[in-house]
Amino acid sequence: MKKAFLLFIMSVAMPLLLQAGHKWVVTYAKGAPYAQEGYVVTERWYKLAREIDKHWKKGYDLIDVAQGYTKWVGLFAKNTGFKSQSYVTRRVWADFRNALKEKLDQGYALIDLEHGDDIYVGVFAKGSDIKNPTYITADYYDNLRKKVRKAWAKGYKITFIRYYEGRWIAFLDKDAKTPQKLDSTRTWKAFHRILDQRWKEGYYLTDLHFGFDQWVGTFSKTQRYTAQAYDLSSKWGRLNNLIKKRWKEGYQIVQITDGW
Repeated sequence: MKKAFLLFIMSVAMPLLLQAGHKWVVTYAKGAPYAQEGYVVTERWYKLAREIDKHWKKGYDLIDVAQGYTKWVGLFAKNTGFKSQSYVTRRVWADFRNALKEKLDQGYALIDLEHGDDIYVGVFAKGSDIKNPTYITADYYDNLRKKVRKAWAKGYKITFIRYYEGRWIAFLDKDAKTPQKLDSTRTWKAFHRILDQRWKEGYYLTDLHFGFDQWVGTFSKTQRYTAQAYDLSSKWGRLNNLIKKRWKEGYQIVQITDGW
């Protein structure tokens, strides 16, 4: 009887403990060109896919997809400059890699990649700022850093970094004019300190990702942004209110990320 009771308590408590450790991070910027931003939070990818199709018909573009702790989030906006869009889903990386090559050959650029529920979701666009896309992979983060440094020396910049299924992936574009920094920490508290320092140095957070138990941030001296902020919470109910407040202050969402 006691064992059954303990199992019941654990079944109730564990999801709550996991949710308490989980974090959603919404990154904002002033100066982003987007207009009429909106977002949708669903519990399954197929539901978000339906919402994407609905928003495309209304003239919106998909600018970010995030998945974490039983949620899929899609970020939409107008005035992106995109001429056309599509997304690709695949179950395994090798198949997605082949689909990625086909899309790049068709003139599309990969503007976001997410993995959740055993699905790779790639968001593509024509008309983006990405003109000469490529990517590098590594099994360990330190190895990725070494490859990124070599890419910087060749005039490339990071567009975004992801870690899925034991693989680090850095997506790059040719742009020698934008100085960048790449930082990682094990805790959000430590990352927050780095973020404050980079802001003081004139850098903006242009990509954030949590992978293999670490927060990884790409900082760029972009001329596009004039100010930046972020909100953090484990609950979307609270984030909804925080986002509305930021919009009133003139900020636009540039990325939605999750981590622990």
